[in-house]
Amino acid sequence: MASLKRWIAVGLVACLALALAYLPPRGSESSGKSPFVGQPLRGTPGRQRAQALADEWRVADASLRLLRARRELQAVLREASAGTSLVVVSESADVAIATPPIADSAIHVAWRQLGLGETKVRVAVIIQLAAVSRMHDRPMPQEGIATYLAPDSTDRTTCIAVVPAGNYWTQVLRGERRDQAPFAARVQFLQAGLGPCAFYAAFGTPGTPVRGWLVARGWDLAMRLDVGARGLYRNSWIGVADRDSPWFWEAVYSLPPAAIACLASRPDGCRAAVLASATDDPAIPFPDIMRIDRRWGRVPRLVEGQRFLGDVARTVGRDRFLTFWTSPLPVDTALAEALKRPVGEWTADWQRDFVRPIRLGPTPPLGGLAIALAIAALAVMLVAVTASRRQVR
Repeated sequence: MASLKRWIAVGLVACLALALAYLPPRGSESSGKSPFVGQPLRGTPGRQRAQALADEWRVADASLRLLRARRELQAVLREASAGTSLVVVSESADVAIATPPIADSAIHVAWRQLGLGETKVRVAVIIQLAAVSRMHDRPMPQEGIATYLAPDSTDRTTCIAVVPAGNYWTQVLRGERRDQAPFAARVQFLQAGLGPCAFYAAFGTPGTPVRGWLVARGWDLAMRLDVGARGLYRNSWIGVADRDSPWFWEAVYSLPPAAIACLASRPDGCRAAVLASATDDPAIPFPDIMRIDRRWGRVPRLVEGQRFLGDVARTVGRDRFLTFWTSPLPVDTALAEALKRPVGEWTADWQRDFVRPIRLGPTPPLGGLAIALAIAALAVMLVAVTASRRQVR
């Protein structure tokens, strides 16, 4: 009897050790240090105050620059060549300069690839090329942060996009790098820079419910009108990292709960991730200035969400999407009518095109499960052998 108890104890201890080794504890907190999520190092309180003031200055400067540009570009927009509603200008260190021929050609190709020509809403693109020497009298522009001025009651037919090129893309667009990116990459970069202005040019001004919803979300679902076939241009680590590595799960656990539920193909989670910020009384600022983070690897509210409405438009066709875009109905109703399906179900299917569904909850790896079963079987066998030898004949 003592031997039997000993083997049972050994089996239980082995199973407990495997559980502690392989099962993640419930309620554990993230380390907060992810190599794939942009988490800047925190400086001293004085440094943080300086950064906050610099950010406020950038926001105010970008707003004033957009309003000034709209007034100054009116004549240029009226004189735009026939057959197109796109105007491209460039500047560097707040000084207007000639647009590099490569950049001008690439953005006009991007415009035509989107199927745009002469549109009701005209688009002016300001390419901010990096300055040769650093300016010390003001904060440096943030690379990857684009700003847009949407049409409003002051000017209902003009959308302005300010696209910061940064050091790398400035050299590429000027043709100054030896390792030149292919022309298609330049087209993709500038096409992404059109951002919400591409939607305004293609479909006009959205209805109040849709516009208020997108404004409240920072236009994160309508940053790209057309990015080609699904899976070609991914914008998050989740889409490219190996799920067997800890990097993948670090990126997953940095997402909002609704986005994680959508990764698990749960329609309710997908619906919540898409319809977040949709209200019956949307607020639209005046002027409607959008500041959008286009940096790769940012934490999204929906994985690959920057292309969501672009994929919806491609799937349902122009007429049905235009009905949704200008609808006075609540966003969830209008979107479901355009998709001809519940929003959550369609989004769950759409999400699976980018990422294989994950399983939520603690789950041991197959290898650990096999080892545990082998140990359990060995323990049972030893107990049975021991018990058989002690039987009274």
